[in-house]
Amino acid sequence: MDPSANFMLSKTSKKMKSLVKNYIYKVDQVWVNFDSNWSFVVEIGRKIYKVFDLRAELAPKEMKWYRFLVNKVLLHSSAVQEYHEILTNHNYICEIFKCESNKISVIDENQEFVDEYSARFLTRVDFCNLKMVGCPPTMTTPNLIIDDVNVFFMDFIYNYEGQNIVLKKTWLSEGYVRTLILDWIAKEKENLVTFIAFQDDRKGFNESSVVNLLNSKRNAITESRVEDWDPEKRDRYFKYASIIANHHVFPADTFDCKHGYDIVREDGKRATIKVSPNYFMFFVWP
Repeated sequence: MDPSANFMLSKTSKKMKSLVKNYIYKVDQVWVNFDSNWSFVVEIGRKIYKVFDLRAELAPKEMKWYRFLVNKVLLHSSAVQEYHEILTNHNYICEIFKCESNKISVIDENQEFVDEYSARFLTRVDFCNLKMVGCPPTMTTPNLIIDDVNVFFMDFIYNYEGQNIVLKKTWLSEGYVRTLILDWIAKEKENLVTFIAFQDDRKGFNESSVVNLLNSKRNAITESRVEDWDPEKRDRYFKYASIIANHHVFPADTFDCKHGYDIVREDGKRATIKVSPNYFMFFVWP
């Protein structure tokens, strides 16, 4: 039987639902297709099978440009009630076809966000994982991953207003890293919790001027100062609470801040910086 027939069969009774779940094949992906007829589809061995059509009035027009990847529905928190039936059906299909169900917002990395609906939608999502730099609204996304930052590192230093960001394949610049540190000291990055950037293997990064800046503020008395780790003032490991951890595998020592540089602002707020030729990391302690 095809996926649609198995889905309908599972709806006939609780006993039949259990039977289908026990003997059904596992699908690779579950997603929603908004290209023509609003429908739930599953992917098995790179072949696409439609499960059933949605009611047209439930299909949010803002989401028409997005494909739903990695067994996740693109639903932000404010849309859950309005699109409750979409969410319910998605969870049910994932249960039947043995796919992990998740409510996290995920954007298709291959789309270009140039449509007015797209821009408005991106201002409301809680999490984005984009292949490349998106349109300006992504700068306010609370949790953001960019897979190929390249030369656009500067854009995030000056414009990112969210809380947690991970940048990959970044062309790090000591000048822009220094800017971020000084902006935080000047209380111009008050939303920021974590800023993690991994250097592109093809490019070099000389972190010496960043280290020199930090050392110049070591043990200052009347201004923001830099300190070594003191176990009486903070934990060794930063507790990373962002949803990003569900989508990116961090190196084992990422949140070990034993050898980091602690910046203590005049108002007592503390951040830890880890810097090397391969990365720049900035953690703000609660």
